[in-house]
Amino acid sequence: MSVPVFTSRSRLLLFAPHPDDESLACSILLQRAVRAGAAVRVVYATDGDDNPWPQRVLERKWRLNATDRRRWGRLRRTEALAALRVLGVNGFAARFLGLPDQKLTAMLMCNCQSALEHLSGIIAHWKPTDLLMPSISDTHPDHSALAVMLRLVLSESFLDPMATEQMTAWSYVVHGRSPTFFDRSGSICQSQREAAIKLRAIRCHTTQLKLSRKRFLAYASRPERLVKLGARDETIADGSIASVFRLRRSLRVALRLSPKAMRVSEPALFVLGRGEAGALRCVTMRVPARSSRVEIRDSASLDHVAGARYYGNAFAGQLTIPLSIFSSVSAIFVKLERRSWFFDEAGWLDIPPAKLQPIPEPQRDEVEANLVTVR
Repeated sequence: MSVPVFTSRSRLLLFAPHPDDESLACSILLQRAVRAGAAVRVVYATDGDDNPWPQRVLERKWRLNATDRRRWGRLRRTEALAALRVLGVNGFAARFLGLPDQKLTAMLMCNCQSALEHLSGIIAHWKPTDLLMPSISDTHPDHSALAVMLRLVLSESFLDPMATEQMTAWSYVVHGRSPTFFDRSGSICQSQREAAIKLRAIRCHTTQLKLSRKRFLAYASRPERLVKLGARDETIADGSIASVFRLRRSLRVALRLSPKAMRVSEPALFVLGRGEAGALRCVTMRVPARSSRVEIRDSASLDHVAGARYYGNAFAGQLTIPLSIFSSVSAIFVKLERRSWFFDEAGWLDIPPAKLQPIPEPQRDEVEANLVTVR
């Protein structure tokens, strides 16, 4: 498995969803880039200002308003700058976008075009040789949503195989143990000195250590892992999505939903991609634990309802979802949201365009019917 090798001509661009992700997942990489004399830029998508529990404990205040959250965000920015100094990165290398913390999935699904343009501008201006970004397999919704945004930007404006000077993009995971990431990832062996510096950087994030000290400090000894973007696996599955099969006009998603003791909302299946005209299109399908209907809604044009069957609180079956509003030549992204507090069961799946192939006669009517079927 390949990992980045930095030189004095390298230009490293790191996208972190929150202040602390740079220390938890990329401390060793940042140290090595600095030692090699590479140019470094770290971009924080959010200020991590909507994490209320440690703020309530530290400030001894139960009701938090917008002013409180802004103050918390400023504190977390200060902690991030302190951690970067420990890693040898100048504070002037940091950029804070101030996107809404804990709401990047909602932004992705509803109105992220301006954010995409901003991210694209940052990459175009910095001209990185190596780009580090969160994985779409990360179980924190902000991490996986930012990863989808960056993949959309990269696929449309960068990573041109015909380019003479092409950047290399790498993804990292902070939360979760998704086999879709870890089975393909390369591990970065760290020295004792690098691990000690990483521990010092993590300790700079004192707000997050208040309630999660043991978990956060354990990252200092965990090897950093990366997946080089570009290669695709033929078998796609993660979490309760057992498999995904894309045909020309439809998407087949096999689900295996076991009962969950703690949920903050009903499960929902998200499908996102570009339409034929290039606009971002989104479909949301609610999959209630006890119901006789599956509802699909698209903010643009699709509004379809079909029958379904459930057995107790568990669900297992195959959904056939029409893809008429999506471009047949662009990738689409699929996610089953089953959140427990901050974290989700799994991240997003990146589904490449369908290969043109004949459809067997017994399947043709079912595929072309553009119905949602459950078996």
